[in-house]
Amino acid sequence: MPIVLRSVDVVLQNSTNELLTMEGFTIIRGDWGPPGPPRRGDVIEKQSSAKWLSQSTTDGIGAQGFLRLGSTKGYIEVAWNLPWVNVAHFEHQITVPPRLDHRVRFNKENLDWVVMMVTLVPRGA
Repeated sequence: MPIVLRSVDVVLQNSTNELLTMEGFTIIRGDWGPPGPPRRGDVIEKQSSAKWLSQSTTDGIGAQGFLRLGSTKGYIEVAWNLPWVNVAHFEHQITVPPRLDHRVRFNKENLDWVVMMVTLVPRGA
């Protein structure tokens, strides 16, 4: 079993009354970790959550990926980049439609293994 050198756990908490559908996803650097990649058409029920893991097991390669989810309000996009060099420069971008909002929290106790929790909420909540 390969040793994980960098990883990003992406946790999405859907605190809305929207059903979210996985529309697209990609790993730019690294690989999907267990239990594997998302599947197109996966549904995240209202008031529920889902989790994905991107990881790198290769020297010199960081963990970078992208998710696109659909809702009746529009698309939600989540992107992240944990570089190999200078892991303190973890980058993320969250895009939500105008009638939704988001909050992001991180657990960076170990900069090589980041947990990013994205909470979707109705605008104004």
